[in-house]
Amino acid sequence: MISSILIPTDFSPASWKATQVGLELSKLNGEAILSLLHIYPMAARYTNKEIQVISQQKLKEVEKRMNQLSVDFIDQPEKRIKNLVLSGNVEETMIQFIRDNDFDLVIVGINSNGQNNEIGSHTVSVIRESGIPVMIVPNKIADGDIAN
Repeated sequence: MISSILIPTDFSPASWKATQVGLELSKLNGEAILSLLHIYPMAARYTNKEIQVISQQKLKEVEKRMNQLSVDFIDQPEKRIKNLVLSGNVEETMIQFIRDNDFDLVIVGINSNGQNNEIGSHTVSVIRESGIPVMIVPNKIADGDIAN
């Protein structure tokens, strides 16, 4: 039984397809909690003080965007959706977050370029290091499949 699903998002078409698959999967199990995670990458080219100022502004923008993303799910009030925004190194932060929480499944887009179905580096890291099942959603799928 799947009770908790993590869907990392970078707002790309690939992560949107992964989100759609997660929603479909959650319909099969009404108890599943969907957690949408965005990690805002920290830039090393600024001073620590500049990073803090930039980070706070960007994090607020990202939080608004995440909340807007969830508005699309209001027609499914029975679904429990959590929006999570973190900052840091994307791969390290994501892997640590997965390890620190009790997810049954991670659903990711194959890559964020949207052009092909070659697996991306973040996806490879999640598979190798998360320790839980990972479902990969391709960019290119046949018409009529789950994530049109």
